[in-house]
Amino acid sequence: MNSAPFDTGLIVARLKALSPQPFSQIGSVVEYSKITDLTGFSTPSAYVLMGSEKGSVDAQRRVQVAECLVGVVTVVRNYAPGADGLTHELHPLIATIRDALTGWLPDRRCTTPVQWVQGDILDFDAGTLVWMDVFRVKHIIGGNVCRTSP
Repeated sequence: MNSAPFDTGLIVARLKALSPQPFSQIGSVVEYSKITDLTGFSTPSAYVLMGSEKGSVDAQRRVQVAECLVGVVTVVRNYAPGADGLTHELHPLIATIRDALTGWLPDRRCTTPVQWVQGDILDFDAGTLVWMDVFRVKHIIGGNVCRTSP
């Protein structure tokens, strides 16, 4: 039985497989948590973060569908005056991430296709902009269908 949270490593692997690779770094919450200020980011970079996870309304079954939110943080830096330089850097990266993830099926037996939910600016300072897109994916927990190991 597999009742583990959604494996965000699948999304990290999907982004790392992009060709040509637009990011200097792609990481998870481990790498993201080591950043102490905006100057500490390697740019452009992307970080995959686990968000909330909630069970289905029908919790009486042995197998449930869990809805998971996953954030993909994108960091860009541009010292050109005004926001145009940052927009020029950020917009193609956002499009690349959304194109790679929206509609993608991480596991054909155990997940629904990934859906884009929203995007927001998280932080901005001195030419560094931090943006996060939020995606939704549903996955099966419980039962024997989605075992990760014997």
